[in-house]
Amino acid sequence: MTNEVTPPKLLMNALSQLDINIKQFGAIQEHISLTLDRVALLYGRDSQEYTESLKKVYKIIPLKEIRQSYITPYMSLPATYSHVAKQVEYMRFKQHLSAIDYHISPWNNNKKIDQEFAKSLDIPTVELLQSECKFDDIEFSDYIVIKPSFGSSSRNVFLYFNSESIVEVKTNQTFTSLEAFKAEIARRQIQGLWQTETLILNNNGKAAHDIKVYAYYGKIGAVLEIKRTDKAYQCWYNAEGEILESERRSQPWFEGTGFESQVIEYAKKISLNIPAPFMRIDFYKGANGYYLGELTPHPGRYFPEYSPELDKQLGKFFCEAEARLFRDLLDQKHFDRYSEFYNRK
Repeated sequence: MTNEVTPPKLLMNALSQLDINIKQFGAIQEHISLTLDRVALLYGRDSQEYTESLKKVYKIIPLKEIRQSYITPYMSLPATYSHVAKQVEYMRFKQHLSAIDYHISPWNNNKKIDQEFAKSLDIPTVELLQSECKFDDIEFSDYIVIKPSFGSSSRNVFLYFNSESIVEVKTNQTFTSLEAFKAEIARRQIQGLWQTETLILNNNGKAAHDIKVYAYYGKIGAVLEIKRTDKAYQCWYNAEGEILESERRSQPWFEGTGFESQVIEYAKKISLNIPAPFMRIDFYKGANGYYLGELTPHPGRYFPEYSPELDKQLGKFFCEAEARLFRDLLDQKHFDRYSEFYNRK
């Protein structure tokens, strides 16, 4: 006698198989995510190699299934609040502005102008030693930072303690001689100009922690503290300085040293003088206070690592900031100081 499978049994088998397939799909996505991260580490998220890798992923995974960690300017806008999605939307908006010959908070921000702008607002900045010079013209001295004059995401930024201790910020690669450092720069064939600035130290004589303030037109959504040792250790806070428990899952993590209200006031002042709904304002937490490093309109390295909770919270901040900025523009607020520095012809 042949055993007949009843419809309920078939249904249960189908549901079980679906659960198995979902788990397999999740494992595949996780593996793809790790591989994409490896491509990004090797080539950078703005590289052609990373873009081509994303295109391959999109051919086999429906766009609506793409996880937040894959997000780039190709993603579609989610139905709920999302800081990452707003960043993408903002990038597209700026592209349309550029098409009509108007530019707001450009991608390749000029760090020298950032510092001049901050100084005009009476905000301390790092001491700029050389600006927009060729690499061969850099004057090497102890305790300086060497970085491209234009760029973002800590690419090709080096902490030069002395000729036997040079550390790349993004990769933590260490060079024990100036000759080896110069050879690596030559190998990379980096195009463009460079600048050097004083390396800010903390009370222990080590490189100062980064304090990255996520500012939304006068309001603060979050603060990220970065300690750079063997890795870039992170600690996330809200505007009141409370550690965000939702971000402890981000690795590597450390128990941060906190920040004072002064840096929040600096960030608010800068933010309200920029006609943009969002700006990450980067400071160094030195032994004698806070110093502006640069303005980052589109954070690249850290934004895929937000938890869903923080992404939603910051997305709401972004939308509210757009409304306040639009109101002020309708009320004919002028951003003369910003225009003085950033709209130069």
